[in-house]
Amino acid sequence: MTDIESKIKKAFELSDLLYSRERDKILSDLEKDLPRISRESQLSGGFNTSIHVNKIFERRIEAIKRLVNFRIKLDTREINGVIDLITVEVCEKIYGRAKHLIEAQIENLKFEMEKYCRRFPGPNNYLDMIGGHIKEEKNKLISYTKREVEIFQRQYKSNMKRDEKKERKLIVSEIINKIDSINILMKNNYKIELFDIQEQKIWNSLLEPCQDKKDFVLHITALSSLIDWINIKGLKGFLKIESKNGSINYLEKFLQEKYSNYDLNIIKRLRRIFTIRKMFVHKVTQESIRAIRELNVEYLNINYEELWDKILLDFYASLRQLEEILISQII
Repeated sequence: MTDIESKIKKAFELSDLLYSRERDKILSDLEKDLPRISRESQLSGGFNTSIHVNKIFERRIEAIKRLVNFRIKLDTREINGVIDLITVEVCEKIYGRAKHLIEAQIENLKFEMEKYCRRFPGPNNYLDMIGGHIKEEKNKLISYTKREVEIFQRQYKSNMKRDEKKERKLIVSEIINKIDSINILMKNNYKIELFDIQEQKIWNSLLEPCQDKKDFVLHITALSSLIDWINIKGLKGFLKIESKNGSINYLEKFLQEKYSNYDLNIIKRLRRIFTIRKMFVHKVTQESIRAIRELNVEYLNINYEELWDKILLDFYASLRQLEEILISQII
């Protein structure tokens, strides 16, 4: 795998993670709205009418459009974050992912609408009408996708190469922004900050190149310190049952009690950072070897730069999800 291919793969992995969160919310909203539309149609005396069927169809199409929009938006944003030269091949990958989503969602739409229409008298009339609408909407979505990807390519087409320090600076900058945002949200919601940053120079450690094992140990130690600066004392005041010792344990208990539906991967990623650190500071264990392999890095021939980049990405992903959880409470 070339350097560019590796960066694209990493960008799509983060995009998929963020997309799954948006997808779940969009589909959850859809499932809430469909019964409401039917109830309103029944109350108005229009339950067994094409107007009712059209409203159900339009609400489902709206959800698909939002899914496609987020797929394109997240893919282009994450790709733009790691490479400067937007080639035809890169755009084809973005288009292909969106097109695959469209085809899958349209097939599901067809199945759901056929099943729904058969509940009414004379379903064939509805099915003929819906069949034409489905084909039309699919063509619109594909045209929209092509246009958006072409616009993206024109906007970001460049022959400049991104150096590794610039790329790392970008992700560390985003980490800083997310921590600041999380602290503000926690201050608003719970009157405490989640991260008690004790040394600002820690950011310089995260920005330095990671060329070998020695660099990696310094980097992951700094990142572990950042996680250790989670405000245990502040979280403790909100727990009904006291947690086991350790910053991650306290954060996990806090999320369990306050946000029971939180994504378990938030904590899993943070624990993995500690697990990997232990093998370099203390001793190698099967658990630490497994943690490295979970990041698709070969333990017997570790590429420390690759491993460090994936760990930073993991940490960033957890921060983004934490921020989303706290924002959802405000909304």
